[in-house]
Amino acid sequence: MNIEQLHFGFGTMQWIVIGVIGIYSWLIGRQAASAKELLELRTRITTLEAEMRAVPSHNQLNELMGRLERLDAKLEGVTDSMQPLARSLDRINDYLLQHK
Repeated sequence: MNIEQLHFGFGTMQWIVIGVIGIYSWLIGRQAASAKELLELRTRITTLEAEMRAVPSHNQLNELMGRLERLDAKLEGVTDSMQPLARSLDRINDYLLQHK
């Protein structure tokens, strides 16, 4: 075993070590990216959960629909009671315009 063979052995070991370090850094980089993506997904899920708490439930929507239907019925009643009043006002207006 002479010096030239020993030098070749060190060069080979250097490439092997650099290769192992490269593969290790690539794997760590992938895991870091996965951790970053996981953190982003957790943040999105937390945001969605917070927004879903503000959405009314099925029962609340049914109650709201019932209230709207009752309000619509009352509004129709008010409209029906206003029509005779509007006709009376039209007659008074016509009378006043004809008999100044």
